[in-house]
Amino acid sequence: MFKDTKSQKDIKSQKDTKRQIVYRKSKVKFQEENGGIVFDAAIIIPLIIIICYFMLSATLTVQHEIIMRYALDQTAKELSLIVPLAEGIASEIEHSSIDNLINSILPESASEFRQAAGDLAGSIFLQNFLQTRIEKWLIDGADRLKIKIPSDQRQIILTTVSDHSLQLKMIYHIKTPWTTTEKSAISYVPIWTKYDSKYQLENETNDEHDDTEDNIWSQHNFTRGKYFREQYKANLPFNYPTICRYQAGEITAVRSLDLTAPSYNSPEKVKLQFEQEINNLAIFSGSERDTGLSIGKITANDISKRKLIIVIPGNSDYDINSEMFNNIKTYASGNGVTIQFDIRGNSYRYLPKPETDNSDKNE
Repeated sequence: MFKDTKSQKDIKSQKDTKRQIVYRKSKVKFQEENGGIVFDAAIIIPLIIIICYFMLSATLTVQHEIIMRYALDQTAKELSLIVPLAEGIASEIEHSSIDNLINSILPESASEFRQAAGDLAGSIFLQNFLQTRIEKWLIDGADRLKIKIPSDQRQIILTTVSDHSLQLKMIYHIKTPWTTTEKSAISYVPIWTKYDSKYQLENETNDEHDDTEDNIWSQHNFTRGKYFREQYKANLPFNYPTICRYQAGEITAVRSLDLTAPSYNSPEKVKLQFEQEINNLAIFSGSERDTGLSIGKITANDISKRKLIIVIPGNSDYDINSEMFNNIKTYASGNGVTIQFDIRGNSYRYLPKPETDNSDKNE
């Protein structure tokens, strides 16, 4: 009897031992599996995060590129409309119709556009127009895609590709949760003109130089502005605000005004135009826009002199030695601006060209 009881206890003890062994093995296995899961998660979760990041970045990049391209193309289309419109103001052809067009296309800045039409390429209006219109179309594009465009220091760069085309370029940034990437978009604006500077340079002799400067006044003011910028050695981007040259603390603005145009048919209109150009240069205190020069960005502390060069044709009714011009020089000096009037060629855009041109030019 005793032996049977002992055998039963031994059997029970062996069973308990086996259970403990199985339990321990199961526990160890469970711990190993848990450790494996944690290890796998430590590898897989970062990979999932990285994949999600790249997918998010790719989505944001594509959306931003679509919107930026849309805004730039829409602005380029509008610019292609106002460029010939500026020519219409200068000639005052069908003045009432042009006024209606201006008011419909530029309802909030019609007066500023009229003032800038004489030399649109170098005007403050053009810089503000490009910024505000691109901003408008960015908001429109973002609303269409139902996304939000973060604030950004965008640069709008207008350059002349040729006498017949302008390049409109926007430098912007795509911001993701971890990085900021610089990108750019480009569009083009046609300029309808028969002038070709390369042809002129290849075929021009010294005796024909005066004829070239006569012909340039008959071209579009973008073409004319580009020509005179190059003549006065501009070293800043084409649509840099207000000025076209910076050298050793001196900022220079070059404006070409065809005073034979009907829009300058009174001394008061000419005086107001000159004063506006002087005021624009006088208040210029630098820009966030990069110059492409060693100075980088121009600040107010970098400016020690201000020079305004106004180029006019020699066959207008205005004498640069007259009292009005002397008063303008005094006004400029009082505003810290040195003004220089240069006569280059004759304009036959609005006046008949004589068979033999013996008209005297002011020196």
